[in-house]
Amino acid sequence: MRSFLLFIGYSSYIGSMGDGLLGLYALWVLISNELALLSLSLNDFLAQYVEFIFWVKRVAFYVMPQGFAKWLFGIPAVIYFPVRILMSLVIGWWALKKAAQLKSLRVINN
Repeated sequence: MRSFLLFIGYSSYIGSMGDGLLGLYALWVLISNELALLSLSLNDFLAQYVEFIFWVKRVAFYVMPQGFAKWLFGIPAVIYFPVRILMSLVIGWWALKKAAQLKSLRVINN
């Protein structure tokens, strides 16, 4: 269980860095277009600016309820990425904290 929690924790932190880069890129796209694309949705951002990861939409529609996935991909990209980063950091922090607790329990029990 501890290994799984470590995987979740570190992958959440690493994923947050990737999301941060994408979020900065989305912000740069907005600024370079003089904020004309302020409502640029996550769907449009992925489809027009980072096409190489547009496949995540197909995965999302496979694993999520269709209504939720439609709503999620309709959110403006500049709102989506900061929220996603915050959520990933919280999940990563929680998982690493639990992994540390399991390690200390293992040391006490030995």
